[in-house]
Amino acid sequence: MSRFIESICFKDNRYQLIDLHQERINATYSQFFPTHSPIKLRSILPEISGNEKRKVRLIYDSNQHKIEVQLYKQKNIDSLKLIIDHQIHYAYKYEDRNQINRLLHQFPDFDDIIVIVDNCITDSSYANLTFWNGQKWVTPSTYLLNGVKRQHLLNNHKIIESTIHPEDIQQFEKVSLINAMLDPGELCLDINKIS
Repeated sequence: MSRFIESICFKDNRYQLIDLHQERINATYSQFFPTHSPIKLRSILPEISGNEKRKVRLIYDSNQHKIEVQLYKQKNIDSLKLIIDHQIHYAYKYEDRNQINRLLHQFPDFDDIIVIVDNCITDSSYANLTFWNGQKWVTPSTYLLNGVKRQHLLNNHKIIESTIHPEDIQQFEKVSLINAMLDPGELCLDINKIS
């Protein structure tokens, strides 16, 4: 049976984007466990306090769940490798990341990868992407997983989405990795760091 994860950010003394995480859990249950009631995040998340950023990781299936809490340590990403893969499928946040890890391990000299599917930019191995064009952040309309931070930023008109082909990358100044733990600009690379 498949297991799934949610990585939830706790900072400024509160959980972030809970409603979007809950929506994704609901969609996962609807697809994979339609006869079960979804986990209710607000009733199972532990009480924690403080301003330090923590990563709260929920691992679950239809019958059980576990929660891990740790201080968040941002990865050091200084190089990205474009890689083509037309077989990858990660529309739900599976715990099993073998497909992604297989691609990542092909390029050990790079800190992370950017996956190209059907000649369109999608995501890195663990984050959605947003590109800065000098005026606004643009995220690919093609993605492997529609992350909660990506959706939150779109909902609030902080980013826009557009189809981005590999040959379009040079029209941007920089790229930022975004996920539940990262806002645009927090983990940011000059566009020439993409090979």
